[in-house]
Amino acid sequence: MPSLAQNSRISAGRSTQAARQLVRGHSLPATCCRGGVAGHIRGVPHRGHTFAGFAEFRDQGARLRDLRPVVSVGSFDGVHLGHQYLLNELVEWARREHAPAVVVTFRRHPRAITLGRDMPSLNSPEHKLRLLFKSGIDAVVMVDFDESVRNLSAERFLVDVIKNDLNARGMLVGFNNRIGKDGEGTFDRLRELGLQHGVEVRQGDPVTVSGQAMSSSAIRSHVAAGDFLWARKLLGRPYSIGGLVQHGDKRGRTIGFPTANLPLEGLAYPPLGVYGVRVKVDGTWHLGAANIGTRPTVDPARRAPLLEVHLLDFDGDLYGRELEVEFLFHVRPEQKFAGLDQLKQQLALDVAEIRSRAAQEEYQ
Repeated sequence: MPSLAQNSRISAGRSTQAARQLVRGHSLPATCCRGGVAGHIRGVPHRGHTFAGFAEFRDQGARLRDLRPVVSVGSFDGVHLGHQYLLNELVEWARREHAPAVVVTFRRHPRAITLGRDMPSLNSPEHKLRLLFKSGIDAVVMVDFDESVRNLSAERFLVDVIKNDLNARGMLVGFNNRIGKDGEGTFDRLRELGLQHGVEVRQGDPVTVSGQAMSSSAIRSHVAAGDFLWARKLLGRPYSIGGLVQHGDKRGRTIGFPTANLPLEGLAYPPLGVYGVRVKVDGTWHLGAANIGTRPTVDPARRAPLLEVHLLDFDGDLYGRELEVEFLFHVRPEQKFAGLDQLKQQLALDVAEIRSRAAQEEYQ
Protein backbone atom coordinates (compact mmCIF):
# COMPACT_ATOMS: atom_id res chain seq x y z
CA MET A 1 0.00 0.00 0.00
CA PRO A 2 1.38 3.47 -0.82
CA SER A 3 2.96 5.10 2.21
CA LEU A 4 1.56 8.43 3.36
CA ALA A 5 4.25 8.94 5.95
CA GLN A 6 6.22 11.26 3.71
CA ASN A 7 3.15 13.53 3.45
CA SER A 8 2.86 14.05 7.21
CA ARG A 9 4.94 16.17 9.51
CA ILE A 10 4.54 15.03 13.10
CA SER A 11 5.89 17.05 16.00
CA ALA A 12 5.87 16.74 19.75
CA GLY A 13 7.20 18.83 22.58
CA ARG A 14 10.20 16.56 23.10
CA SER A 15 11.47 13.02 22.30
CA THR A 16 12.38 13.98 18.75
CA GLN A 17 13.86 10.56 18.07
CA ALA A 18 10.52 8.92 18.84
CA ALA A 19 8.80 11.55 16.71
CA ARG A 20 11.07 10.68 13.77
CA GLN A 21 10.16 7.02 14.19
CA LEU A 22 6.49 8.00 14.17
CA VAL A 23 6.98 9.92 10.92
CA ARG A 24 8.77 7.08 9.17
CA GLY A 25 6.27 4.36 9.87
CA HIS A 26 3.22 6.04 11.40
CA SER A 27 3.77 3.72 14.34
CA LEU A 28 5.27 3.84 17.78
CA PRO A 29 8.86 2.95 18.56
CA ALA A 30 9.29 -0.81 18.57
CA THR A 31 10.31 -0.80 22.22
CA CYS A 32 6.77 -0.02 23.28
CA CYS A 33 4.92 -2.59 21.25
CA ARG A 34 6.07 -5.91 22.65
CA GLY A 35 3.66 -6.72 25.41
CA GLY A 36 3.97 -3.68 27.65
CA VAL A 37 6.34 -4.28 30.56
CA ALA A 38 6.51 -8.02 29.99
CA GLY A 39 10.28 -8.05 29.77
CA HIS A 40 10.66 -6.21 33.05
CA ILE A 41 8.05 -7.76 35.33
CA ARG A 42 7.82 -11.50 35.31
CA GLY A 43 4.31 -12.86 35.39
CA VAL A 44 2.40 -9.58 35.27
CA PRO A 45 -1.13 -10.68 36.23
CA HIS A 46 -4.20 -10.01 34.06
CA ARG A 47 -2.15 -8.87 31.05
CA GLY A 48 -4.57 -8.12 28.23
CA HIS A 49 -7.50 -8.14 30.65
CA THR A 50 -10.37 -5.66 30.64
CA PHE A 51 -12.06 -4.78 33.92
CA ALA A 52 -15.68 -3.63 33.81
CA GLY A 53 -15.38 -0.67 36.14
CA PHE A 54 -13.37 0.45 39.15
CA ALA A 55 -15.06 -1.92 41.59
CA GLU A 56 -14.16 -4.94 39.47
CA PHE A 57 -10.56 -3.81 39.25
CA ARG A 58 -10.46 -3.34 43.02
CA ASP A 59 -12.03 -6.75 43.65
CA GLN A 60 -10.42 -8.86 40.92
CA GLY A 61 -7.20 -7.03 40.11
CA ALA A 62 -5.55 -7.38 43.51
CA ARG A 63 -2.20 -8.49 42.08
CA LEU A 64 -2.13 -5.56 39.65
CA ARG A 65 -2.95 -3.22 42.54
CA ASP A 66 -0.12 -4.71 44.57
CA LEU A 67 2.32 -3.74 41.79
CA ARG A 68 1.08 -0.12 41.95
CA PRO A 69 0.43 0.67 38.28
CA VAL A 70 0.91 3.87 36.35
CA VAL A 71 -2.37 5.00 34.84
CA SER A 72 -3.72 7.19 32.06
CA VAL A 73 -7.36 8.28 31.81
CA GLY A 74 -9.22 9.36 28.69
CA SER A 75 -11.76 8.55 26.01
CA PHE A 76 -8.99 7.47 23.58
CA ASP A 77 -11.54 7.71 20.77
CA GLY A 78 -9.82 6.56 17.60
CA VAL A 79 -6.57 5.76 19.43
CA HIS A 80 -4.95 8.30 17.09
CA LEU A 81 -1.30 9.32 16.88
CA GLY A 82 -1.61 11.68 19.84
CA HIS A 83 -3.05 8.85 21.92
CA GLN A 84 -0.35 6.48 20.68
CA TYR A 85 2.35 8.92 21.68
CA LEU A 86 0.80 9.24 25.15
CA LEU A 87 0.48 5.47 25.50
CA ASN A 88 4.11 5.11 24.51
CA GLU A 89 5.08 7.49 27.31
CA LEU A 90 2.88 5.53 29.73
CA VAL A 91 4.46 2.19 28.83
CA GLU A 92 7.98 3.63 29.02
CA TRP A 93 7.22 5.09 32.45
CA ALA A 94 5.79 1.75 33.60
CA ARG A 95 8.88 -0.07 32.32
CA ARG A 96 11.22 2.20 34.25
CA GLU A 97 9.18 1.69 37.44
CA HIS A 98 8.77 -2.07 36.88
CA ALA A 99 5.02 -1.46 37.12
CA PRO A 100 1.97 -2.34 35.01
CA ALA A 101 0.61 0.22 32.53
CA VAL A 102 -3.17 0.61 32.95
CA VAL A 103 -5.62 2.68 30.92
CA VAL A 104 -8.98 3.93 32.19
CA THR A 105 -11.37 4.64 29.31
CA PHE A 106 -15.09 4.91 28.61
CA ARG A 107 -17.64 2.92 26.63
CA ARG A 108 -19.30 6.09 25.37
CA HIS A 109 -17.62 9.42 24.85
CA PRO A 110 -18.01 11.57 28.00
CA ARG A 111 -19.20 14.48 25.88
CA ALA A 112 -22.35 12.52 25.05
CA ILE A 113 -23.25 13.08 28.73
CA THR A 114 -21.73 16.51 29.30
CA LEU A 115 -23.19 17.99 26.09
CA GLY A 116 -26.46 16.05 26.21
CA ARG A 117 -26.27 14.89 22.59
CA ASP A 118 -25.02 11.95 20.59
CA MET A 119 -21.27 11.85 20.05
CA PRO A 120 -20.39 9.34 17.32
CA SER A 121 -17.30 7.29 18.11
CA LEU A 122 -14.44 6.45 15.78
CA ASN A 123 -14.28 2.92 17.20
CA SER A 124 -16.60 0.42 18.79
CA PRO A 125 -15.53 -0.41 22.38
CA GLU A 126 -14.17 -3.76 21.17
CA HIS A 127 -12.17 -2.17 18.37
CA LYS A 128 -10.78 0.43 20.75
CA LEU A 129 -9.68 -2.28 23.18
CA ARG A 130 -7.75 -4.09 20.44
CA LEU A 131 -5.95 -0.88 19.51
CA LEU A 132 -5.16 -0.05 23.13
CA PHE A 133 -3.66 -3.46 23.83
CA LYS A 134 -1.70 -3.29 20.58
CA SER A 135 0.09 -0.25 22.05
CA GLY A 136 1.60 -2.43 24.75
CA ILE A 137 -0.46 -1.59 27.84
CA ASP A 138 -1.20 -4.32 30.36
CA ALA A 139 -4.84 -3.79 31.41
CA VAL A 140 -7.86 -1.60 30.69
CA VAL A 141 -10.59 -0.43 33.03
CA MET A 142 -13.69 0.20 30.88
CA VAL A 143 -16.07 2.60 32.64
CA ASP A 144 -19.58 3.83 31.98
CA PHE A 145 -19.33 7.61 32.11
CA ASP A 146 -22.50 8.50 34.02
CA GLU A 147 -23.64 11.27 36.34
CA SER A 148 -21.82 9.75 39.31
CA VAL A 149 -18.50 9.87 37.43
CA ARG A 150 -19.30 13.26 35.95
CA ASN A 151 -19.90 14.79 39.38
CA LEU A 152 -16.64 13.63 40.93
CA SER A 153 -14.38 16.53 41.77
CA ALA A 154 -10.79 16.35 40.60
CA GLU A 155 -9.64 15.61 44.16
CA ARG A 156 -12.22 12.89 44.73
CA PHE A 157 -11.34 11.27 41.39
CA LEU A 158 -7.64 11.29 42.16
CA VAL A 159 -8.07 10.05 45.74
CA ASP A 160 -11.03 7.65 45.42
CA VAL A 161 -10.27 6.22 42.00
CA ILE A 162 -6.60 6.68 41.12
CA LYS A 163 -5.16 6.21 44.59
CA ASN A 164 -7.67 3.99 46.41
CA ASP A 165 -9.36 1.88 43.71
CA LEU A 166 -6.35 1.48 41.41
CA ASN A 167 -3.57 1.95 43.99
CA ALA A 168 -1.65 3.83 41.29
CA ARG A 169 1.76 5.30 41.92
CA GLY A 170 1.36 7.76 39.07
CA MET A 171 -1.01 9.20 36.48
CA LEU A 172 -0.16 10.47 33.01
CA VAL A 173 -2.62 12.99 31.57
CA GLY A 174 -2.89 14.14 28.00
CA PHE A 175 -1.97 17.64 26.91
CA ASN A 176 -4.84 20.01 27.74
CA ASN A 177 -6.83 17.10 29.18
CA ARG A 178 -9.05 17.97 32.15
CA ILE A 179 -10.38 15.60 34.78
CA GLY A 180 -13.13 16.16 37.32
CA LYS A 181 -16.43 18.00 37.53
CA ASP A 182 -16.73 20.95 35.14
CA GLY A 183 -13.18 20.30 33.94
CA GLU A 184 -11.60 21.66 37.10
CA GLY A 185 -8.76 19.14 37.03
CA THR A 186 -6.16 20.94 34.95
CA PHE A 187 -2.65 19.51 34.91
CA ASP A 188 -1.45 22.09 37.45
CA ARG A 189 -4.34 21.29 39.78
CA LEU A 190 -3.88 17.53 39.41
CA ARG A 191 -0.15 17.80 40.03
CA GLU A 192 -0.82 19.82 43.18
CA LEU A 193 -3.34 17.22 44.38
CA GLY A 194 -0.94 14.44 43.53
CA LEU A 195 1.77 15.96 45.71
CA GLN A 196 -0.72 16.13 48.58
CA HIS A 197 -1.89 12.52 48.21
CA GLY A 198 1.22 10.67 47.11
CA VAL A 199 0.43 10.20 43.40
CA GLU A 200 2.92 11.47 40.85
CA VAL A 201 1.14 13.30 38.02
CA ARG A 202 2.81 13.91 34.67
CA GLN A 203 1.59 15.49 31.44
CA GLY A 204 2.11 14.17 27.91
CA ASP A 205 3.45 16.33 25.12
CA PRO A 206 1.28 17.95 22.47
CA VAL A 207 1.41 16.25 19.06
CA THR A 208 0.60 17.88 15.71
CA VAL A 209 0.49 16.52 12.16
CA SER A 210 1.32 18.87 9.30
CA GLY A 211 0.56 21.76 11.62
CA GLN A 212 -2.88 20.45 12.61
CA ALA A 213 -3.52 19.79 16.28
CA MET A 214 -4.30 16.19 17.06
CA SER A 215 -7.91 15.59 18.07
CA SER A 216 -10.62 12.97 17.67
CA SER A 217 -13.02 15.75 16.65
CA ALA A 218 -10.83 16.66 13.69
CA ILE A 219 -10.71 13.02 12.60
CA ARG A 220 -14.50 12.72 12.83
CA SER A 221 -14.78 15.75 10.56
CA HIS A 222 -12.40 14.23 8.02
CA VAL A 223 -14.25 10.91 8.12
CA ALA A 224 -17.62 12.66 7.67
CA ALA A 225 -16.17 14.42 4.61
CA GLY A 226 -14.75 11.18 3.23
CA ASP A 227 -11.20 12.52 3.51
CA PHE A 228 -9.37 9.26 4.20
CA LEU A 229 -5.96 10.83 3.52
CA TRP A 230 -6.23 13.25 6.44
CA ALA A 231 -7.93 10.68 8.63
CA ARG A 232 -5.01 8.34 8.02
CA LYS A 233 -2.48 11.05 8.78
CA LEU A 234 -4.05 11.74 12.17
CA LEU A 235 -4.82 8.13 13.05
CA GLY A 236 -1.41 6.86 12.01
CA ARG A 237 -3.13 4.02 10.15
CA PRO A 238 -5.90 3.71 7.54
CA TYR A 239 -9.39 4.57 8.77
CA SER A 240 -11.43 1.44 9.46
CA ILE A 241 -14.63 0.18 11.03
CA GLY A 242 -14.68 -3.05 13.01
CA GLY A 243 -17.58 -5.17 14.16
CA LEU A 244 -19.39 -8.48 14.22
CA VAL A 245 -21.22 -9.59 11.08
CA GLN A 246 -25.00 -9.54 11.53
CA HIS A 247 -27.61 -11.57 9.74
CA GLY A 248 -29.37 -9.77 6.90
CA ASP A 249 -32.00 -10.70 4.34
CA LYS A 250 -29.40 -12.54 2.19
CA ARG A 251 -30.67 -10.70 -0.89
CA GLY A 252 -27.14 -10.11 -2.17
CA ARG A 253 -26.66 -13.84 -2.66
CA THR A 254 -29.53 -13.94 -5.12
CA ILE A 255 -27.76 -11.52 -7.49
CA GLY A 256 -24.26 -12.93 -7.07
CA PHE A 257 -22.94 -10.35 -4.59
CA PRO A 258 -23.24 -11.77 -1.05
CA THR A 259 -22.53 -9.18 1.63
CA ALA A 260 -21.51 -9.11 5.26
CA ASN A 261 -23.53 -6.58 7.24
CA LEU A 262 -22.00 -4.52 10.05
CA PRO A 263 -23.96 -2.12 12.27
CA LEU A 264 -23.06 1.58 12.35
CA GLU A 265 -25.04 2.58 15.43
CA GLY A 266 -23.05 5.00 17.57
CA LEU A 267 -20.17 5.19 15.08
CA ALA A 268 -18.80 7.96 12.90
CA TYR A 269 -18.83 6.95 9.22
CA PRO A 270 -18.12 8.39 5.75
CA PRO A 271 -20.75 9.82 3.40
CA LEU A 272 -23.27 7.36 1.98
CA GLY A 273 -21.90 5.60 -1.06
CA VAL A 274 -19.79 2.78 -2.47
CA TYR A 275 -16.14 2.37 -1.49
CA GLY A 276 -13.16 0.25 -2.31
CA VAL A 277 -12.08 -1.44 0.92
CA ARG A 278 -9.81 -4.07 2.43
CA VAL A 279 -11.40 -6.50 4.87
CA LYS A 280 -9.50 -8.35 7.57
CA VAL A 281 -10.79 -11.86 8.27
CA ASP A 282 -8.87 -14.05 10.71
CA GLY A 283 -5.71 -12.03 10.16
CA THR A 284 -5.89 -12.07 6.35
CA TRP A 285 -6.77 -9.04 4.22
CA HIS A 286 -9.18 -9.33 1.29
CA LEU A 287 -10.08 -6.72 -1.30
CA GLY A 288 -13.76 -5.76 -1.18
CA ALA A 289 -16.57 -3.45 -2.20
CA ALA A 290 -18.50 -1.72 0.56
CA ASN A 291 -21.73 0.25 0.60
CA ILE A 292 -22.70 2.63 3.36
CA GLY A 293 -26.34 3.51 2.98
CA THR A 294 -29.99 2.78 3.48
CA ARG A 295 -30.38 0.30 0.57
CA PRO A 296 -32.99 2.42 -1.29
CA THR A 297 -33.44 -0.08 -4.14
CA VAL A 298 -34.47 -3.03 -1.93
CA ASP A 299 -35.50 -1.34 1.34
CA PRO A 300 -36.92 2.13 0.57
CA ALA A 301 -38.42 2.52 4.05
CA ARG A 302 -35.08 2.08 5.80
CA ARG A 303 -33.63 5.14 7.53
CA ALA A 304 -30.66 3.88 9.56
CA PRO A 305 -27.49 3.47 7.46
CA LEU A 306 -25.82 0.08 7.29
CA LEU A 307 -22.35 -1.05 6.25
CA GLU A 308 -22.53 -3.86 3.67
CA VAL A 309 -19.30 -5.46 2.46
CA HIS A 310 -18.77 -7.82 -0.48
CA LEU A 311 -15.43 -9.63 -0.32
CA LEU A 312 -13.82 -10.28 -3.67
CA ASP A 313 -12.42 -13.76 -4.28
CA PHE A 314 -13.65 -15.06 -0.94
CA ASP A 315 -15.87 -18.04 -0.26
CA GLY A 316 -16.99 -18.72 3.30
CA ASP A 317 -19.53 -18.06 6.01
CA LEU A 318 -18.91 -14.76 7.80
CA TYR A 319 -21.96 -14.61 10.07
CA GLY A 320 -21.01 -13.86 13.66
CA ARG A 321 -17.36 -13.31 12.77
CA GLU A 322 -15.41 -10.17 13.52
CA LEU A 323 -14.28 -8.07 10.57
CA GLU A 324 -12.20 -4.95 10.19
CA VAL A 325 -13.13 -2.89 7.14
CA GLU A 326 -10.40 -0.50 5.99
CA PHE A 327 -11.56 2.26 3.63
CA LEU A 328 -9.35 2.87 0.58
CA PHE A 329 -11.23 5.15 -1.82
CA HIS A 330 -14.68 6.41 -2.82
CA VAL A 331 -16.29 4.91 -5.91
CA ARG A 332 -19.71 6.57 -6.24
CA PRO A 333 -22.64 7.92 -4.19
CA GLU A 334 -25.42 5.58 -3.15
CA GLN A 335 -28.13 5.32 -5.81
CA LYS A 336 -31.65 3.98 -6.16
CA PHE A 337 -32.04 1.69 -9.16
CA ALA A 338 -35.10 0.63 -11.10
CA GLY A 339 -34.72 -2.98 -10.00
CA LEU A 340 -32.35 -5.78 -9.05
CA ASP A 341 -31.11 -6.32 -12.62
CA GLN A 342 -29.92 -2.74 -12.90
CA LEU A 343 -28.40 -2.92 -9.41
CA LYS A 344 -26.54 -6.12 -10.35
CA GLN A 345 -25.13 -4.51 -13.49
CA GLN A 346 -23.88 -1.50 -11.53
CA LEU A 347 -22.32 -3.68 -8.83
CA ALA A 348 -20.37 -5.54 -11.50
CA LEU A 349 -19.06 -2.19 -12.77
CA ASP A 350 -18.19 -1.14 -9.22
CA VAL A 351 -16.20 -4.32 -8.60
CA ALA A 352 -14.34 -3.92 -11.89
CA GLU A 353 -13.41 -0.35 -10.99
CA ILE A 354 -12.26 -1.38 -7.52
CA ARG A 355 -10.07 -4.15 -8.93
CA SER A 356 -8.54 -1.76 -11.45
CA ARG A 357 -7.88 1.06 -8.98
CA ALA A 358 -6.56 -1.32 -6.34
CA ALA A 359 -4.10 -2.79 -8.83
CA GLN A 360 -2.97 0.64 -10.01
CA GLU A 361 -2.50 1.95 -6.49
CA GLU A 362 -0.96 -1.33 -5.26
CA TYR A 363 -3.46 -1.97 -2.50
CA GLN A 364 -2.91 -5.53 -1.36
